[in-house]
Parts: sequence; structure tokens; C-alpha cells
Amino acid sequence: MKKLVMLVVAAILLIGITIFTLQNSQVVAIQLFFWEAEASLSMILFTTFSTAILVTVVTIIPTIYHLKKLRDQSQKKVKSLIKENETLSEPEAKNILSEGQVEK
Repeated sequence: MKKLVMLVVAAILLIGITIFTLQNSQVVAIQLFFWEAEASLSMILFTTFSTAILVTVVTIIPTIYHLKKLRDQSQKKVKSLIKENETLSEPEAKNILSEGQVEK
């Protein structure tokens, strides 16, 4: 069922892209400083959109890796705390106050 839905969505997107390309096929000129180029409007928009996605992905990748590293460190800390909690002897556990501090 999921494959069918994905196939229908892909077909709708392909039809939409085809219609967009056919309706925006006029040639436009682009000037940037001393550089000048001519291409169809649909190609320019597609290239601009693709470049924006690429830049976004490239800038997000370091953040994703950093967050994964923090998650792994947190999981290790939780495991060590669970292990420490299990090894805590019963008399020591009675000395712990409700606020989480050890009696002196």
C-alpha cells in the first residue's frame, strides 16, 4: 500500500513538473557581475532550487553529527548511572534523602 501511495505521489509530481516546464520554457538572460547566461526559466528555477537544497543539507550535516554525538554520550552516561544505581548497597540507599542528597 505504501509503495502504491509513493508511486501515485511521484506520478503527480512528475506531471506537475512537466506542466511547469512546458509553461515556463521561454529563454531568459541572467547577469551576475561580468557573467551573463541565457537559459529557459524552468531550468534556472530548477537549478536555483537544487542549489538551495544542497546548501541547506551541507550546512545541516555538522549539526546532525554533533547531536548524534551528544545523544551517544548521554546514553553512555545513563547506562553508567543505571549500573551505579544497581550496585548501590541497601544501607547506602537508606541514607539518601528525598532531595537526592546523602546524609552527613
